[in-house]
Amino acid sequence: MKILALDSSTSIASIAFLDDENKILFEYHHLQQRTNSSIFFEGLERALQKYGAPDRLVVGLGPGSYNGLRSSIAAGQGIASACNIELIGLPSILGLEAGATECWVVGDARGGQYWVAALSHHQLLEEPFLLAPADLPHHLKRYPHFPLIASQELPLLLASINVTIQTPNATILARLGKDATPSASLEPLYLKPPHITMPSSL
Repeated sequence: MKILALDSSTSIASIAFLDDENKILFEYHHLQQRTNSSIFFEGLERALQKYGAPDRLVVGLGPGSYNGLRSSIAAGQGIASACNIELIGLPSILGLEAGATECWVVGDARGGQYWVAALSHHQLLEEPFLLAPADLPHHLKRYPHFPLIASQELPLLLASINVTIQTPNATILARLGKDATPSASLEPLYLKPPHITMPSSL
């Protein structure tokens, strides 16, 4: 079964194509802008042109960038429909390298809030939920030995808290999606309404 996986939940667009033996045919990890998904679609086009349609398509559902998630989910749904292939949706954070063991994952939900989740062996111990940055240290005490992972620098975090920067890897998502149940539709993991940035007054 050939599997194509997509994730655009962070500043790094991640795409992977695996062959029938679960070996990597194609990997693509490139910096992208929040408001411009062209880098993501360039990688997707290269993968499809070189290796054709997959048998199964896995898409990361977040949490993460509103624009990025919309782009990758729409692309996944379009390809799955056009090629009549199986579509799988997985939380993007399951694709973190650190998730192979145990870790906390935290992200900027904007508006002065963070989202946080706990992972163990690429499974969610805690579903992502919102909290104030000041409440994060107390919450982390639930699993004090877990390292803390984030996809970007978090300026509101206490300097005493060590954070490792990692972004989801589409290759991991592809392998996790091999035995996952196909999805009737994909729903992004939005934890709050989209944040609208207003232009500054002149």
